[in-house]
Amino acid sequence: MAYELYEGEMSKVFDSMYQKFINYDEEFKFYLDLLNKYNCGTVLEIGSGTGNLAQRFDQTTLFYQGLDISADMIKIAQDRNPSLLFTQGDMKNFALAQKTEAIIMTGRTSSYIISNNDLYQAFDCIASNLINEGIFIFDFIDASRYIPYILENKNIEHIAATENGTYSRIGNWFPLTEDNFLLCWEADYFLTKDNHKIHLKKDTSIVRVFTLHEMELFLKIKGFNIIEVIDKKTYAYDTFVIVAQK
Repeated sequence: MAYELYEGEMSKVFDSMYQKFINYDEEFKFYLDLLNKYNCGTVLEIGSGTGNLAQRFDQTTLFYQGLDISADMIKIAQDRNPSLLFTQGDMKNFALAQKTEAIIMTGRTSSYIISNNDLYQAFDCIASNLINEGIFIFDFIDASRYIPYILENKNIEHIAATENGTYSRIGNWFPLTEDNFLLCWEADYFLTKDNHKIHLKKDTSIVRVFTLHEMELFLKIKGFNIIEVIDKKTYAYDTFVIVAQK
């Protein structure tokens, strides 16, 4: 199951590791600058995770809401940001109490949209929760660059030293032969503490990467107007960020 990594104790491991992997101050500034550029005063974050971006949005005048499919991630986010609203939900089927001026989908959450039908449902649902001419900003892994990379690189290791010990992840990607650019992700997670290495979990997930042209076409089919495309580097992936308007 794709979401097992984000449940139970692993949600805490994820939170500790990604605070080392990702510069959340830079991520926050990136999205805040875009929201300000398009005069957005209200925002929903899809894939809000453990609330690290939310914590920074809480220091602004924007009205922020978070949505995530993992109840355990939502629990961490809510404890971290008690004044903010977080909802457990699916990006393909949610309804806000009031439509928002902007929706951001962060952290390559788009990778979990496996089928074209799921993608159309997600885009329809996002559009239905945006005001007229509302802004949709999201990132996705660039298949054209990432698939050649994973074919040449195996046992990719990421290490995060935390106060609980040193977490490490050794992962491999395997392209699948089904429709779309699907990848099988297999990774082992470890904790090294007091010179003792403990195996925490083996994670196997099916995810999807996209080419820029196909993502642009999907948006146009669903009636979005593409405003800008940003080539954005992250700690492990070549990504694009698209800013689109309903």
